[in-house]
Amino acid sequence: MTYFHSNSNKNVIGKEFREYVEELFGDILAKNYFEKISTPMEEYTLHVFQKYEMMERIEDSFRQVGYETKVHNKFPNVIVTKPKGPFTLEFEENMKEMIVDNRAAEMIYQGSDIFIPGVKRANKVRVDDIVKVMNQVKIPVAKAQALLNHHDMLVQGKGVAARNLLSPFKVPNLQQAGLDDFPAYFQSLPAYLTSMNLEPEPNEKILDCCAAPGNKTIHLNELSKNSAKIVAVDRSKNRMQKLNKKIEKHKLKNIQTKVGDIVKLSKSWSIKFDKILVDPPCSSLGLRPRLVHNVDVKTIKSMAQYQKAILFACDKLLKDNGTIIYSTCTVTKEENEEIIQHAIENMAYRVVEQNFVFSKTDISIADFAFPVQRFIPGIDNTLGYFIAKLQKSKS
Repeated sequence: MTYFHSNSNKNVIGKEFREYVEELFGDILAKNYFEKISTPMEEYTLHVFQKYEMMERIEDSFRQVGYETKVHNKFPNVIVTKPKGPFTLEFEENMKEMIVDNRAAEMIYQGSDIFIPGVKRANKVRVDDIVKVMNQVKIPVAKAQALLNHHDMLVQGKGVAARNLLSPFKVPNLQQAGLDDFPAYFQSLPAYLTSMNLEPEPNEKILDCCAAPGNKTIHLNELSKNSAKIVAVDRSKNRMQKLNKKIEKHKLKNIQTKVGDIVKLSKSWSIKFDKILVDPPCSSLGLRPRLVHNVDVKTIKSMAQYQKAILFACDKLLKDNGTIIYSTCTVTKEENEEIIQHAIENMAYRVVEQNFVFSKTDISIADFAFPVQRFIPGIDNTLGYFIAKLQKSKS
C-alpha cells in the first residue's frame, strides 16, 4: 500500500508569530507570506564574478541539467534560474523514518542529501533502506536511500547519511552543473542590490562590518574596480575562513579581514570610513524555505537591540557625509524601520533614495514613510529582505 504526501507549502507556525505577522501585514498579505515562505524562491540569481566571457557557458551548463535560465534584464553579470517542482512525495506504508533537525530539513526539502550532523534519529535504519525523511515536527521533506546504518552514522559523526531520491523541490547549485570551480556564486537579488546601492568608488575606504561568508564583500570590491580599501569584519572565525578562501581564489589584494565583534573593535579604532555596509545578524524570517516558525517577539526585540549597538559602533567609524547601507533578511519592523527611525532620531542620519530599486512591495509598515526597499514573499519572487540607505550629517 502506498500513500502520497504533497507538502509544497506545508509549515508549522507558532500562535504568537502568526498574530505578529497578521498585525504587521494584514490578514491577506500575511496568508500569502506564510504560503510562500515555506517554498523556495521563485527565482535564483547567480552572480558571475568578473569573468563575464563565461556567461554563455554557465547558462548552457544549467540548461543541460534541466534548469530554465536567462541573463537578468538589468544586470549583465547576473543569471536568473528557477527551481524545479513542486513534486509529490510517495511513501510506502510503514516505511522506516529518519528524523533530521529543522534547519537541515529545509535544505533537504529543496534537494540536498542528508548529512550525518543533521540526523536526530534513524532507528533500525540499514544500508540501502528507502526511508521517509522528516523534520522535528514530522513534516516529510524527502524520500531517501540510506548509505549507512544508524550505528555507523553515530560512530562516523560526519559525511553523507542518505542520498536524496525525491524532495518537493530541487534548487540549482553549481555542483549540479559541474561549475564548482567557476567564478560565480548564488546571491539573492536583494543581497546583490545592497552592494549596488552602496555605490563603492575606487580609493574609498569601505567597511563591511558583518561580512562573512563574503559575497557582498567581493561584490563591493568588484564594483570599485578592485581599487577600494575594504575592511571586512565578522565575529565567526569559521565563516571568515570562507571569505578568506574567496579572496585567495580571486587573488584580491585590497581586502583586509578581521575576526571580531564590530561593537568591541570600534572602541579602539581611529580609522574613518567613507562608506559602511551594515548587514547585521537578524531573526532571518525572510529566508526561504522556512518550515517551522516559532520566533517570539522577545527574541525579535533582543535582536533589534544588538542591531542598534552595531549601527552606533559604525556611526563612530563613519566620516561626515558618509553613507551606510543597512540591510536584513527579515521582515519585522523592530529590526528594520524602527532601526532606521532610531538612526534618524539619535545619530543625525537622513534616509536617501536608492538608485537600484527592484522591490514590488508598496505597503506602509507602521506609518513609516521614508524611502526603503522591502521584499516580501507573496509579493516579490525572492526572499524577505529590507534595504535602507542612510547619509550622515555634518558634525
